[in-house]
Amino acid sequence: MAWDLSDKEERKTLMKQLGFEYREKCLRQKNPKDCHYLAHFLETVNKDVAKAATLLRKTCDDHKYGDSCHKFASLVRSGIAGIDPIVSVDYDRKGCDYGHAKSCFHAAMAIVSDAYDGGPILSKKVEPNDPLEVVNLLDRGCDLGCDNSCYLAGGLYLVGVPGILEKNVSVTYRYDLKACQLGNQIACANLRGALPVECPGHDNPMSNGFLIRRLQLKIRNERLRREYSNSL
Repeated sequence: MAWDLSDKEERKTLMKQLGFEYREKCLRQKNPKDCHYLAHFLETVNKDVAKAATLLRKTCDDHKYGDSCHKFASLVRSGIAGIDPIVSVDYDRKGCDYGHAKSCFHAAMAIVSDAYDGGPILSKKVEPNDPLEVVNLLDRGCDLGCDNSCYLAGGLYLVGVPGILEKNVSVTYRYDLKACQLGNQIACANLRGALPVECPGHDNPMSNGFLIRRLQLKIRNERLRREYSNSL
């Protein structure tokens, strides 16, 4: 049957049918992809963000479905789900573990700062699981195809972290190359030698060395904190 989407009644019938199909496949067949679609349906069509968030959280936890982890974290991070934004960090970590590239990036940024560019004001400081967690998150995000993760990981290897991460320009080059291939124009410019690491005044906040420096200091401070704790 061909649907006439310009007809209001047919469009309404189609939406109702889609919702029924998603529920059937999610609730009866336990298909995580359809559960994710159903959550999207609940959010965008039914305008029920609370139910959508509950289903996304369950799909992430029960099925280890990275897209749902990422979407749930996004709803929490935005504040519209009515849940403490700090919860988004755990779900970004899960999303990263389950293969969602942007989840890795958001988790890394939450660890670096309690209020990173484009992120929420978190209710408490996010502690890394280990001093190199930020590097590992960015590295995995890069492997999964997030250009900003590649770019920032390359920046870390360019400046290094004393006692933890040695400077390695060849590694930086590989990260920048991949970031450029993924469409990151700042990384492409770095490869051409057109931009230094620090580029004040550029439109893109990721284009300067400030965030990379912040990453470096966060990792170094975590190492020192752990060394102090172990000495007690």
